[in-house]
Amino acid sequence: MPKLRLALTIIGWLLVMAIAVTAASTSVIYAYRYGIILAGLEPQPWLTGAALAIADVVKIGLPAIIVALWARSHRATARTLSVVFAMLLGLSLWSLTSITAIERAANDAKTRTASQVETDLRNEMTAAENRIVELGSPPPVAAVEAEIDGFKADARWRTTDACNPLHVFPSTQRFCEKAALKQAARANAAEADGLRMRIDEIRRKLTTPAPDEAKAASPELTTISDVFGWRTESVGFARAVFFAISLELLGAFVPSAVWYLRPVIGTGSPVPKSVPQPAKIADTPGVPRPPTPSAPSRQVTRKASTGKRGCKRDPNVLDFVRKFRERHGRSPNIPEMRAEFPGLHKSTLWRAARVALDTEHCPQQLTALRLRRCRSIG
Repeated sequence: MPKLRLALTIIGWLLVMAIAVTAASTSVIYAYRYGIILAGLEPQPWLTGAALAIADVVKIGLPAIIVALWARSHRATARTLSVVFAMLLGLSLWSLTSITAIERAANDAKTRTASQVETDLRNEMTAAENRIVELGSPPPVAAVEAEIDGFKADARWRTTDACNPLHVFPSTQRFCEKAALKQAARANAAEADGLRMRIDEIRRKLTTPAPDEAKAASPELTTISDVFGWRTESVGFARAVFFAISLELLGAFVPSAVWYLRPVIGTGSPVPKSVPQPAKIADTPGVPRPPTPSAPSRQVTRKASTGKRGCKRDPNVLDFVRKFRERHGRSPNIPEMRAEFPGLHKSTLWRAARVALDTEHCPQQLTALRLRRCRSIG
């Protein structure tokens, strides 16, 4: 059961770490895109994009490295890397803000172009309608040509040789004047028909839904600008900065935080088993005592002295080791002790752990030591 729980914990942590790394890769993608745009006129702009992307990847792992170096008392290296991290963070903020502003400017340019086209079409339609009014709003060309055909079917059109001035008489003069007016009206009607066709075409264009690239990229910016009276450009820049800071905080610190929450897989130092000690033998005259090996006596003497030194150690550390063994059934390892006591050195914690273990078995060791000494004297 504990192994299954540990396996599920590891799998869950791996999933969370994968999500954190995926979220952090968003900043890397934006850095690469900014490098491509920045080096757009170079022969190989992808090199600049790759360089910025690699720098952004390094930035993601720096917080964990800085904390580890600081905990191991490498303060100078940690401070230097902190400066490097701040510079890379600033570069990423600049990249994100710039790419957001560039894309919005491009979309706004498309929107302005579409808006200008619509304005020009409306102006052209108004001018065509005014011209038709100037022409007297003539009827369609087909109606005018039908009237002209009526004049041509008249006998006077044939007798005057199509209203030739040389053959026009006073009796046919009025007829030819009307025919001439209709022929002049035919030109105006043809022009009016062309203008009417253009007006219909413009109306179809204006009623057709605008394509996506012609729509406003961020309509909410215009709404905020109208409500608060701010400039649309200022609102867009503030949004780009907020977007960049949010992504950088997500990509720069979340993976390191998840890394420090990783489950502990190590078993730590093994718990020393208590060695059964021989029962104390009373001093009886004439009873021989069994011989005692000398090598274990030296080992016990060393441990006993260690236990005596351990009694002077930090009681908080000793109490932590004892409680940890009671809860987990094993001794804490150095990373677990450093997480509890970050101000103490690694060697100090290691000695304190040894002292705590020896102190727990100190009474039995002292009893065995006294027994061996008595036997050696006897």
